Amino acid sequence: MKTTEISFLVHLPSVDDFAERFPQYGNFARDEGMFLYEEIVTPEGYNNASVATLVFEFPAVAGVANLCYEAVLEENTIEWRGFVKQFIGAVVCSLMEANGFEKTGIKKSVRHPQFTKGEFYRQID
Repeated sequence: MKTTEISFLVHLPSVDDFAERFPQYGNFARDEGMFLYEEIVTPEGYNNASVATLVFEFPAVAGVANLCYEAVLEENTIEWRGFVKQFIGAVVCSLMEANGFEKTGIKKSVRHPQFTKGEFYRQID
């Protein structure tokens, strides 16, 4: 059996970068939503979102949907609602844009029972 190591560079936007891009979610990201931000903005979060996009042609949020839902249930400090799902989408957007993707304007369904649809991204050449 051959073992190979894989590595890649990931740009992880700070909460301040995120708040500048999405001011409507800045206070939430710095306060009660920080645990979600920290779950998504990781190398693993980016890898999952990019694989969902590039390999499976799903919205990027599909790569972190279950992780986020489980984190909200476990943390039990915020209610799962539309605002939280929109916040998650904005965090994913920030992460994808920081790593060379752009919005396509196409919405696709997310295969997770707690989400309906999400933005589809494409890599910028």
